Amino acid sequence: MSDVSLEIPRRLNDPPRMFWWDLDVALLVLAAALIGMISGFFISGCALGMLLASAYGGAKSGKHPAFALHLLYWHLPAALTGLKRTPPSHLREMLG
Repeated sequence: MSDVSLEIPRRLNDPPRMFWWDLDVALLVLAAALIGMISGFFISGCALGMLLASAYGGAKSGKHPAFALHLLYWHLPAALTGLKRTPPSHLREMLG
């Protein structure tokens, strides 16, 4: 019963990671690299992705783990978010 390949995670509530980045930060790099590859500027796309990931990672540090979802709620129209039970983000004052 001694399976050496069995790895037990140290922290169960850690967000998913890709290399040394959180998944949402890594997706920024991958998306910019893909756009750069499609447009013929792969190295520039990777560099832009690294800059975007660095800026987003700095803005996200010390904040709630769902910081990206909060940004989407505040900046996207209500029809795109698909949230039915929450009020629209443009309503700042609630009655009741």
